[in-house]
Amino acid sequence: MYQAFKDMPKLLKFITAHALVCAILFLAVVIPGFPIQFNGQAMESSDLWENGLAIPTAAVGIVMPALGILFLRRWQYARYLYALMIVSVLVVPYILWHQLAGAIFGFVASCAIIGYLFVNSGVRAYFNS
Repeated sequence: MYQAFKDMPKLLKFITAHALVCAILFLAVVIPGFPIQFNGQAMESSDLWENGLAIPTAAVGIVMPALGILFLRRWQYARYLYALMIVSVLVVPYILWHQLAGAIFGFVASCAIIGYLFVNSGVRAYFNS
């Protein structure tokens, strides 16, 4: 897997590393006293459970690292799953919370990331090798 990471284009390395580091979100849900920042305020495990954010946070903390590993294994559908996940994290919550500015920003950021994953020739070559 180390060689696969070395073979990645630079921005794909960053996306993969970010996906792997998202495991911290899972730890924040299951380990008391492990704070994370949410909307500018520190939240611990109990706060996440009280606000109903524990299950979605834990899901992101499990799925994103799994996608990072799938990127390293060059699984052909990893980009599709990552695209679905990035939209569900950056767009859907803001639509549900009726926050138009956040939804627009998430949509633009998602389009940029998805465009990079599917249009960039280096990324396509990486997944086709």
